[in-house]
Amino acid sequence: MAFILPELLASTADVTLPNLLEAQERLEAEARQVLPYSFDECTFPKGAIRQSVWSCMDCGEKGVCYGCSISCHSEHRLVELWAKRSFTCDCPTSAMCSPSSSTGTGKRKCHLFPTEQQPQPPNESNTGRYTHNFRGEFCRCGRDYDPETESEAMIHCIGCEDWFHESCLNLAPRKPERIEPLDEDEEESDSLLPSDSYDGLLCAACAAHPFVNARRGKEGWMVIVPQGEGWVVEGQKPGDVNEEGKTEGLKAGGEIEPDVVVKPGVEITPTGQKRASEDDQPAVKRARVDDTSQALAAIVTAEPASASSTTAAASTEPVAGTAQSAPPTRTSAGDIFLAHGIREHLKATLSDAEAAALPFPLVDEVIYEPPADSPPETLEEVTQRVVGGLPRAQAIEALYGYEVMRDKLKVMLAGHVASGEAVSRDDIESFFENLRASRAK
Repeated sequence: MAFILPELLASTADVTLPNLLEAQERLEAEARQVLPYSFDECTFPKGAIRQSVWSCMDCGEKGVCYGCSISCHSEHRLVELWAKRSFTCDCPTSAMCSPSSSTGTGKRKCHLFPTEQQPQPPNESNTGRYTHNFRGEFCRCGRDYDPETESEAMIHCIGCEDWFHESCLNLAPRKPERIEPLDEDEEESDSLLPSDSYDGLLCAACAAHPFVNARRGKEGWMVIVPQGEGWVVEGQKPGDVNEEGKTEGLKAGGEIEPDVVVKPGVEITPTGQKRASEDDQPAVKRARVDDTSQALAAIVTAEPASASSTTAAASTEPVAGTAQSAPPTRTSAGDIFLAHGIREHLKATLSDAEAAALPFPLVDEVIYEPPADSPPETLEEVTQRVVGGLPRAQAIEALYGYEVMRDKLKVMLAGHVASGEAVSRDDIESFFENLRASRAK
């Protein structure tokens, strides 16, 4: 009750039973929302699955499942990593060190896995998966991450599963630090590409793959490129523009240019002037993907290109009405935003081997969720369970006694509710004394 009384005392002059019960129900509802699943299971026996993962900073920066994060590591420093593909819980393995070990070589036990089967060998499926995320670091900028005060929306790369700031993706200007995080409605208020306008992000590192790099800026493979004083989108599909048929351009200072119309294959300046891109020039007829599976396989399985080859250089052509001196060269980050339908098209046209060689999945696996946490038993449910295990004669007597006590308790509580008085300890003791006296007669 220590968590309830301060709240009640702040809102009401007296603590009454209805207020107390209402606050208790509210607390239980909030607890079920924060911890909706049962945490009495370790997912280690399930192997490498897509699941929510937490990195335990005190146990060697290894990953644990939902159940272990609560039952085994609730007092440790944890970093929420959200969903990770093909990840196996490290809690029962020898990779986890004890937080009390100064050398980091001490071993600990998982509370949810059979003790006699511990420690298990380190998970080979997790090899190479312990990125800087497991140290509590996200994005390529190196900025400290604090989920309580982060002022920018962060976007998930469907390839490496890292998270990137909108400003680092050139989708929005960098926001000043805040004491409190942004509301959900504010997060994408000035984004150049709202999250519902594309299927997924491929960061510059994942987009360096030759198959992906060869398609950057093409229709459906959108990139953010510098243009004049701001940034524009190349490669948008006609159906991905907003209701007015426009996509807003973002100026360098964060101001929105509302009249920038973006079309596939056309590069737009902030003044609305169009400049033909390479796609508008006569080109050699390209072979269709579905007619050249062998050539496509060679591209997909080729070694990734260097990171330097993935950046798009800014245009130095002067805009009409400006000075002839070339502005400072700016380059795009090299990230690619996949339009809706691109992954479905690739799944239908690529072979299984070609699809497996891509740096991102064509189908998102279902995220494993533990069984839902069952709500606490009510008094009647507890009574039925206890009485159900008694012999028939005792069960009938117990049920009769319970009915009598319940009816008298309702009468007593109804009187307190009508008067608005709180139920005191003396009231409870007096009630049971009268109940015992009536049974003795």
